[in-house]
Amino acid sequence: MKRGEIIQSLFALLFAPVALSVAVHAGEKQGSGVPNLSDRPQQQDRNVDIFADVLYWKATETVDWALVIAEEEDVERVSFKTLSFPWDPGFRVGFGYNMKHDQWDTQFYYTRFRTKTSQRAEGGDVASAFLGTKVSDVGTYTTGKISLNLNFNMFDWELGRAFFVSKDLSLRPFIGIKGGWINQMIHTHWQNPNFFFDLFPLSASESLKNDFRGGGPRGGVNTKWILGNVSRCYFSIFGDFSASYMWGHWDVKDQFEDNFQDVVFVKVGNRNFGSFVLQGLMGFKWEFNFDRESSHLAFKLGYEVQDWLDQYQVFDNLTGGHDNDLILQGLTFDVRFDF
Repeated sequence: MKRGEIIQSLFALLFAPVALSVAVHAGEKQGSGVPNLSDRPQQQDRNVDIFADVLYWKATETVDWALVIAEEEDVERVSFKTLSFPWDPGFRVGFGYNMKHDQWDTQFYYTRFRTKTSQRAEGGDVASAFLGTKVSDVGTYTTGKISLNLNFNMFDWELGRAFFVSKDLSLRPFIGIKGGWINQMIHTHWQNPNFFFDLFPLSASESLKNDFRGGGPRGGVNTKWILGNVSRCYFSIFGDFSASYMWGHWDVKDQFEDNFQDVVFVKVGNRNFGSFVLQGLMGFKWEFNFDRESSHLAFKLGYEVQDWLDQYQVFDNLTGGHDNDLILQGLTFDVRFDF
């Protein structure tokens, strides 16, 4: 599929929930028989909800940071070192308001996730894969190490309406806005104790940052299939899907310095463009009403994936600029209280 067709498909996904909601609402007014019963958990005209999520996620991003050059019987083998990330906790908190008008609801929430990783490179001649070291061109090293810190902060606002399309299936199309920042800081250190005919040691450090901030429209649909109930406790499977178009700014810098006072500062020009975010969450839900049907408690456990397209923009010394995806995925446990 061509890139233009992919973008058209993503736009269709982004605005399909709005068209669906309008069509269903129009069908109700025209008496077409389209079911439009609200899936609001309580019977009150208005109520407030609060919720909190515990996240246990893993980041995935293609960061090739070092080359290891080893000679074996007149054959030179070059291998890249690529970073991998651990599993780390995060959280999401928010609140909402269920309106009387047409039984719409609005939700606002904040997601925070931090992770860090480190790695070593050795076993031959070691070279940095980043542009700063290539420009300095002082030589290779015997060891290298890297650390990367990722700081993810995102805000979401939604306006939606949940309704039944059959006895056990409900949809909640929504539109909204997404915005925030993702900061990535990379530090590398390089050592060669026997540089220049084993007379002088060589050491160097390189610091890079790939900071993003942006915002834009978001749309999607939440789905729920009721499996059954026991003692008025309902069990369901759910799937929540959305797409966002984020207009953003990337701040990309690279600074290299060695112990021979060789300094290289690489500053990339303004990088302002739009990029898509795809998000999905699927799992199981358990919920029930209490306090004479005036309050509602729900628990959700699912697996969430967020694909941030074109997020990693750092330059390297072989292929220039990158536009690699940042993928966040893992378990999400949600507790929601409506009152």
